[in-house]
Amino acid sequence: MAAELWEIRDFIAEVPAFAELPAAALDALPRRLTVRYLRRGRPFPPPDAEPGLWIVRSGALAVREPDGRLREKLGETDLYLESDEADEQKPDTVAVVEDSLFYQLPLPAFEELVEAHPAFAWRFERTRRQRLERALSELGQGGRPESLMAASVESLLRREPITATPDTPIRQGAEIMTEAQVSALLLLEDGQLVGLVTDRDLRRRCIAAGVSVEAPLREIMTETLITVAPTASAFEASLLFSRHNIHHLPVVADDGALVGILSTSDLLRHQGTHSIHLVRDAMAAPDVEAIARVGSRLPDLEAQLVAIGAEAEPLGEAMVTVTDAMTRRLTELAEQALGLAPIAWAWAALGSQGRREQTAFTDQDNALILDDAFEPGQHGDWFERFARFVTDGLAAAGLEPCPGGTMATTPDWRQPVAGWQAQFRDWIEQPEPHSVMLATNFFDMRVVAGRESLLDLLWDKVRPAARENTIFQRRLANNALAIRMPLGFFRRLVVVNDEQHDERLDLKRYGLMPIADLARLHAVSLGLPELHTVRRLEAAARAGGLSSQAAAGLADAWRLFYVLRARHQARQVRRGEPLDNRLDPEQLSGLERDHLRDAFRVVDDHQRWVRTHFDVSGTR
Repeated sequence: MAAELWEIRDFIAEVPAFAELPAAALDALPRRLTVRYLRRGRPFPPPDAEPGLWIVRSGALAVREPDGRLREKLGETDLYLESDEADEQKPDTVAVVEDSLFYQLPLPAFEELVEAHPAFAWRFERTRRQRLERALSELGQGGRPESLMAASVESLLRREPITATPDTPIRQGAEIMTEAQVSALLLLEDGQLVGLVTDRDLRRRCIAAGVSVEAPLREIMTETLITVAPTASAFEASLLFSRHNIHHLPVVADDGALVGILSTSDLLRHQGTHSIHLVRDAMAAPDVEAIARVGSRLPDLEAQLVAIGAEAEPLGEAMVTVTDAMTRRLTELAEQALGLAPIAWAWAALGSQGRREQTAFTDQDNALILDDAFEPGQHGDWFERFARFVTDGLAAAGLEPCPGGTMATTPDWRQPVAGWQAQFRDWIEQPEPHSVMLATNFFDMRVVAGRESLLDLLWDKVRPAARENTIFQRRLANNALAIRMPLGFFRRLVVVNDEQHDERLDLKRYGLMPIADLARLHAVSLGLPELHTVRRLEAAARAGGLSSQAAAGLADAWRLFYVLRARHQARQVRRGEPLDNRLDPEQLSGLERDHLRDAFRVVDDHQRWVRTHFDVSGTR
């Protein structure tokens, strides 16, 4: 092969899609290419060219929608596929905006490669969702087979379950546990699991409470049980342990059959589960300084989870279980310092913590919901000091105060139920831009500590009112369209619009938040209780608010952004750098940039649908 053909072959091998081809196919490719040089302003594709795949060697193309809006800008190694078939989605105009050099592969030769090499073909699959699914699969590779991501709960069970009936005397139950050397006894009635008794129950509910050892076990058993399926991953089990601060998980099959019981010791024998360690440390913390030490370990937890191949949802869940535990313990320490609260209260998390989507780089968003017995003159000072204690403790643990003041220390965000209902009513009935922006955050409310029923009283009024108010929904839709998706990458810069290019990609601003806004919009318009972005999308599809394909595409785009952000932050942890959300395109492979383009386009397509569906007027 001539030297110039080798040079073309080496360039083509660097193009992500062609990197999938075997060496023999790459060697044959240069002779099938046509080299074209086009001056700036020339029509594209040129009228004399047959349809085919265009590879940009140098220069630039601008691809515009029929309305003139820039769809994307293509530069070195980017591809443009021109088909001889009609395509309703094809942009009206493509312009050569710099003197450019191209390699063109005729359509018949391209189709031969597609037919012969499936790994090459999938890069050109028509649905972005298919490509995003493959992208997520690729990002998940590398998890070690012995990791908690891969091990099933069933594989960790060490023995047959030890059981008794609820009518077994407590003394006999203790003897069974002693003989079997177990710390928990499963109670069956008519073959169904109805309760659990642990060593702790024997101490606290029997001996300390003065209950006779001849009484039946049902008097001291736990009836409301958290269970796990045998096919669940051990990582899922670790999240249940952490979230509920429990030590034992009955393992129950789909048909209700008891399979066994998993303990935290079983997990720790298999592999250190760091979120469990941190939750336990947080709940046992004697003071704010100990809570701060737990918070300082959150970046390491994120890096460890990324290293074992954690997927987006369980990774976020693991981070939130620790933040929740720190928050709950701080409320306990606050009551120890200030005395018991004078009335009932609920500490609510908002934003990413409320949605269970945190990473190690986050700030505080919280609020207090108070019982309607609240009297400002009588109770206000206590709750102000309570809020300050908890938020200061979270700040010491690395959760910076919210720059916008969306925290329980702000009097407006520390109200009785009736006050919150009035606040939401104002937001919904008078949806000005600022009030809608506030409402978006507060629709992510989740109780972390205190009396959860206070928030239930709020939602009983708020969700139906928001569902019925189409004007509020339209304003919410407008808010969800406020951030336009970037148009991709050009010369390793992020293309924001026709004029603006950023050196780094803010994965929160241009990825996660627009999807969270869209998911919240659907949840509010349908009156759905779900909070997590993916769960909201799935619930909206089940309710008929959007297609299952649209929901799945948005969910996959969200997962891609989340995992890439977590990977970026894990690299920063390893380097000892401050954490942020801004990814340098230089860190991305060409293939990752292609995946991100697909994700941007999925979100942009849905934003366009929302504009029409919710009748949002005006321009973006």
